[in-house]
Amino acid sequence: MISGDGAGGSATPPLVVLDRITKRFPGVLANDEVDLELRAGEVHALIGENGAGKSTLMRILYGMYPADGGRIVVRGQEVKISSPRDAIANGIGMVHQHFVLVDPFTVTENIILGEEGGERLDMDVAQRRVGELAESYAFRVNPAAVVEELSVGEEQRVEILKALYRGVEILILDEPTAVLTPSETKDLFGNLRKLREAGRTIVFISHKLDEVMEIADRITVLRRGRVVGETRPSETSKAKLAEMMVGRPVLFRLDKPSVEIGEPVLKVEDLTGEGKLNGVSLEVRAGEILGVGGVEGNGQRELAESLIGLRTPESGTIELDGAAIAGRAVFDIRNAGVGANGASDARTTYRCGAEGDRVRQTGRLCRGWHISEGIEARSDT
Repeated sequence: MISGDGAGGSATPPLVVLDRITKRFPGVLANDEVDLELRAGEVHALIGENGAGKSTLMRILYGMYPADGGRIVVRGQEVKISSPRDAIANGIGMVHQHFVLVDPFTVTENIILGEEGGERLDMDVAQRRVGELAESYAFRVNPAAVVEELSVGEEQRVEILKALYRGVEILILDEPTAVLTPSETKDLFGNLRKLREAGRTIVFISHKLDEVMEIADRITVLRRGRVVGETRPSETSKAKLAEMMVGRPVLFRLDKPSVEIGEPVLKVEDLTGEGKLNGVSLEVRAGEILGVGGVEGNGQRELAESLIGLRTPESGTIELDGAAIAGRAVFDIRNAGVGANGASDARTTYRCGAEGDRVRQTGRLCRGWHISEGIEARSDT
């Protein structure tokens, strides 16, 4: 492993050492004797394909999963972390992809929940303390705001402030930009740099290589549950990182064959339903791949589930080869030729197209919902 404390590179002892961590699930070796060092004042990126073991490893450090082997050393002392409470007591916090906030509560109430202390709670003092904490790291959030009125980016800031309020020195962020707009990502990186300047350690779990190269001081790559390399942005490239992640060279370009696009076969008009689905119209032609993307929570899941019959739209139409299929049973829609593959999440792009180029070349109707994620040929979000 590289010696050095993050950006500085001096030979100070690591803040956290994960030594030969092993974790097994039925039929899966998620972490296979993984070694990892975290140093004070660094942003340490943990990257790898989906299923490489990144989140599992950090959930072990945060006390959500017990390790089947190995040991954890914090500040030179071997520790047993059996719960998130143990992790926080050791100065380790984690912000997950899906936030755990009480919507009707204010920002301050969410942050101090479980940490009120004493017999009486002075909300004015607590709100002032939260405001000072947010200001010190340039988190733009109103301590008196109600959470249900916040944007996704603001909710993430509340989650980070919850951890900082509890005095953590090591902050684990699991795919933090997956739910953010580009401007919110820029703001987050500004916050992370301030935290790093204050000596905090950030673990940045991601598969977005551009962002990793921009924000990380050190990078550890996992593949199939094992560490396959550690490097720094100045010593590597996106192409090298991608090859480490998948075990072979990766092309960051996609050569698309010239095909003849046919007539529309799937039509959606003014589709409205539960959640964010509000007046969506689109059409898919024979032989084409239609991409649907966006920040998590903006209707992608609802659209896909409406198309395959898992949701009944409130209004609007869905036609397949001229026949209405909106509101029909999943079995009927599947028999009509529309299937689903996988589940949507913040890193997902649904593609109407079965078997990619073969669909394009033959001009057949693409009748499968396929998930594109990862880094190959820019097929990530």
